Amino acid sequence: MIYFAQPHFLLLIFLIPLFFIFYRVARGIRRRRIAKFGDPALVNRLTPNSSKRKGWVKLTLFSLAFLFFTIGLARPQIGAVLKKKEIKGSEIMVVLDVSNSMLAKDYSPNRLEKAKMALSRLVDGLKGDRIGLIIFAGESFVQLPITSDYVSAKIFLNSITTESVPVQGTAMGEAITTALRSFTSESENSRAVILITDGENHEDNPVEAARQASTVGARIFCIGVGSPEGKPIEIDGQLMKDSAGEIVMTRLDEKTLTEVAQAGGGIYVRAGNGDFGLNRITDAIKEMEDKEFESVVFEEYDEQYAYFFAIALFFLLLEFIIGSTRNGKDFFRPVRGVSAIVVFLSISVSMSAQNDKKEVRKGNSFFKNGQYSEAEVEYRRALDIDSLSMTAKYNLANALYRENRYEEAAAFLKGLGDSLVCVSPSMASDVYHNAANVALNQKDYQSAVDLYKKSLRLSPDNFDTKSNLAYAQKMLEQQQQQDQQNQDQQNQDQNQDQNKDQEQNQKDQQDQKDQQDQKDQQDQNKDQNKDQNKDQNKDQNKDQNQDQDRDGQEPKISPETARQMLEAIKDKEKETKEKVAKEKAEKSKRKKKDKNW
Repeated sequence: MIYFAQPHFLLLIFLIPLFFIFYRVARGIRRRRIAKFGDPALVNRLTPNSSKRKGWVKLTLFSLAFLFFTIGLARPQIGAVLKKKEIKGSEIMVVLDVSNSMLAKDYSPNRLEKAKMALSRLVDGLKGDRIGLIIFAGESFVQLPITSDYVSAKIFLNSITTESVPVQGTAMGEAITTALRSFTSESENSRAVILITDGENHEDNPVEAARQASTVGARIFCIGVGSPEGKPIEIDGQLMKDSAGEIVMTRLDEKTLTEVAQAGGGIYVRAGNGDFGLNRITDAIKEMEDKEFESVVFEEYDEQYAYFFAIALFFLLLEFIIGSTRNGKDFFRPVRGVSAIVVFLSISVSMSAQNDKKEVRKGNSFFKNGQYSEAEVEYRRALDIDSLSMTAKYNLANALYRENRYEEAAAFLKGLGDSLVCVSPSMASDVYHNAANVALNQKDYQSAVDLYKKSLRLSPDNFDTKSNLAYAQKMLEQQQQQDQQNQDQQNQDQNQDQNKDQEQNQKDQQDQKDQQDQKDQQDQNKDQNKDQNKDQNKDQNKDQNQDQDRDGQEPKISPETARQMLEAIKDKEKETKEKVAKEKAEKSKRKKKDKNW
């Protein structure tokens, strides 16, 4: 399919009929002038070399040259469109454990990072398959819906941490159920779930969930990460401990994972330091029934205007070869001369511009082979030849993105989409999508949302963009909530500080008042003591006399008082036993919930 980058130049084609009309009128005027001087038949016999058809032939050749020259000005291109095509493959839902136990360093740098690196290589090798991503710990949720956008898949994969799920624990059964709900209806009998975990299930029954998966045409493939002997969990440089103060040792539960894989009709593979085990699983997935999916594929633009300029020059030179009238006068001679110069210069420029296309093609070849550094060099060479080459800028941005140089990629994508909106809305949509991916990776969620929306305005039916937009909006909302919480906490701290100052002032005032009251009380006590001393002396004398009359016997406890004291001791003992039993129950319950790994 041919696409015109500057289609407004095609309006010049409507001038061609005017050439013939104008030439016809000019020949009529010439005949009338000849008739004024003599007999037209005699004039024709006196000019035997003159041909009526020659003028029309020359005009036709000139018009053809003008036609092809106009088409060249419109810059015809082939490719570089987003086309929908049918591809065959499977739907793969990766279910990744992000609980704290994945921080154990059985692998370098740890279990989680090792799994992410292996999955990144898996995404690079996918062709035709769709992929989704679910993360789980104490609960699970969809990190990336089923998509064929592998670039987005790597973005979401890189952003995963153990803090991505707020509730810790390991609920494999719930994660498998979530994966089953995430498959599309068109992928029946072509569904694969890759479960990557250490197998320490604390919450539910994953084997039963795997059996349910097999009934809906999904196969469960398990990759066990970790070691049976166990490893401690290191968080912020400290070894994790349980509620009893003991160091937590997280162990690979191969028995459970093997049972899950068997129930789900898949295989179990233990991850190694070298081979993570994904190769065996992908080979098994390739044996599954492939389904046809609709996918959007980007094809590169290829400029064709140089060929049309060359054809225009050919017809123009042919028109020159035919010659002109005997007296040397030719109405179109000045126009043809200017046109020949313009066409010649255009071809020279176009041939020079084709050099950058050669560099772009070299870069594309490296890019397809995963040699992104070499591709970057070729794209930069293309930009040295033509600094305005949008294709070179776009492809260079993609190469930089694959090298994780996000800021540089964003610099080349900035403004590129706006430049392509009028030229190629479909390509502009793709540029906005990729620019949003870069912003998403940089956690600039507001910019990502805005760019995804721009992309959707140009391609409203793009499912991948819709999915990414939903995720970006969710992350933006969480970011805003976190900012609001931080602001509220800051305001609360300020209020607490103000309250403390207020309380301190009130306390100081109360202390001053208490000191004054104490001083007044002391003065009052001095007067009272004088009177009390007199009365006290009298009472002492009276008590001494009474004591002398007693027999010296100690007071006795009555039976009723003793019974009451015994009952109080029994009640206290019963209350203590109930309290101890309650504490034991709470401790047992807390011990079950304290498994946050």
